[in-house]
Amino acid sequence: MDTIDSITIIAAAWGLLVLRLTLALILWPHGAQKVLGWFGGAGWDGTYQAFTGKMGIPPFLAKVAMLTEFFAPICLVLGIFTRLAALSVIIMMAVAMTKHVKNGYFSNWSGEKNGEGVEFHLLYAGSALALLLTGPGPWSVDAWCMDIMHAIFG
Repeated sequence: MDTIDSITIIAAAWGLLVLRLTLALILWPHGAQKVLGWFGGAGWDGTYQAFTGKMGIPPFLAKVAMLTEFFAPICLVLGIFTRLAALSVIIMMAVAMTKHVKNGYFSNWSGEKNGEGVEFHLLYAGSALALLLTGPGPWSVDAWCMDIMHAIFG
C-alpha cells in the first residue's frame, strides 16, 4: 500500500468518525429534551402527550420516536449497531418530514411561520443514509467486533 492509499484510508476513517459524532451531537440534545426534560424540553410525559394528542402520532410510534432520538445518537458515538441506528434515524426523520412538509422547505429562522420546514430533517436523514451505506468506519465498536470475529473464525 502506498502513501496516498494510506492517507485516503485514514481520511475516510476520520470522516466517518466526524459524521457519526456530529449527527449524534445534533440529535441527542433533542432526545434528552423529549425523554429527560433537559435543555428546556417537555420530558417524557409532555412530549408523549404532544405527539399523541396534538400531532396524532400513534402511541407506539411516539414512544419509538422518542427512544430513537435518545438512544440512536449514543449508538452513533460508540459506533455500535451503527447501521440500525442510522436506519432508525432515517425512518424517524421521514415521519417527521410528513408533519413538517406543510411548512415548506426552510427552517423558521425568522419566527414568522407556524413551524419548521424540512431542510434539517433532510440533512439528518442524508447524514444517516451515508452511515447506513458506509457503516461506522474502523474506529467503532462495530469494527472492533468484526475484527474479533475475523480473528476467531477466519
